[in-house]
Amino acid sequence: MLRLFSQWREKRDAESRLELLRARLDEPVEARNTAALLPAVVPANFEADWLGPVEPIGNLPFVTIWGVVGESNTIVYVSHEQAAYWEGRGLDWRALAMRNLRNASIPGANGEKLDDEGRPFVKVMLQPDALGPSRLLLPRLFEDELGPDYLVAIPERSCAIAFRRELTPAQQSDIDHMIDGCFRHGTEPVSPERFSARCFWV
Repeated sequence: MLRLFSQWREKRDAESRLELLRARLDEPVEARNTAALLPAVVPANFEADWLGPVEPIGNLPFVTIWGVVGESNTIVYVSHEQAAYWEGRGLDWRALAMRNLRNASIPGANGEKLDDEGRPFVKVMLQPDALGPSRLLLPRLFEDELGPDYLVAIPERSCAIAFRRELTPAQQSDIDHMIDGCFRHGTEPVSPERFSARCFWV
């Protein structure tokens, strides 16, 4: 009975979010809240069917798109029409989105693991806005804690992981399980591959 109730509640919540999203899509472009505009990092193959601005991230298998986050974290992604509206009014909306991201990323992670000396060796970005991987666009976000050559991964669409390059075998095993488990069991798997954090700072 409890399981059936839980499934019913999840279905109801999903339907409610869908109704909110439909309502927001009906809003005119001039009504979109630029204070809630954020970049989103998605797989590069996303670009094929996309109807809005897309920017490659260096040579990575990822691209940047943009969205306005609203109630219940519904996201209305930026269309070419929306971008043209802002640009016609002289708004550098890409720069604004990065400023919003910096403001939304203090601290940059909402999870971490510590070594025996109490220092973080891994940071997890699984924010309520579902745009955790966007934090990888912020240069040197974890450099002070993880070192200047830290590595990152995006195992799932809403999750990013940053970690030290130099790890003990136990720490490496911990991170491998974290990344591979998230990739295998996540709602929207992306990649188990590891990258230099610097590759995202373009």
